[in-house]
Amino acid sequence: MKVKTPDASELSVYYQSYLKYLQTDDMLEALLNQQNTTSDFWAAFPAAKETFRYADGKWSVRELAGHLCDTERILSYRALRFARKDDTPLAGFDENRYTANANYHAIPLADIAAQQEIIRESTIRMFRTFTAEMFEQSGMANNSKATVRGILFFIIAHEMHHLGVVKERYLKSK
Repeated sequence: MKVKTPDASELSVYYQSYLKYLQTDDMLEALLNQQNTTSDFWAAFPAAKETFRYADGKWSVRELAGHLCDTERILSYRALRFARKDDTPLAGFDENRYTANANYHAIPLADIAAQQEIIRESTIRMFRTFTAEMFEQSGMANNSKATVRGILFFIIAHEMHHLGVVKERYLKSK
């Protein structure tokens, strides 16, 4: 089954800002391809830059990679709840608090990347089990309505955004 990029009307204002990252008629294929691209990106990342912060108060690359793990876990859980027609409103999460209370900065990037691959494999397998109807299911998360398709979109686009930040601010900085 192919799952196309959602229309802007299906996305919260915040999610709409990520439409520039992804336009496809097959988000499941994009999710799989991204797993390989990201894995290769982290494998080639310079070890000397793993703990680099481009400014005071910004995350290190390890923390940013950990943030991608945390976010995908949370978004996948939301998608599962909505696909199962659970209409319980879900709370948001504070990514800065999560990162501050994690130990990602002290964990080698290779270990975080391995964790991210496992999370992504689980995410892919879960979304592949969903029917077309399940992708249309919606629920409330962080006081905003979201569809399962919108969540899948954001998982992909969110990672694209952050890897772009890494390329621009971490790899180009001295």
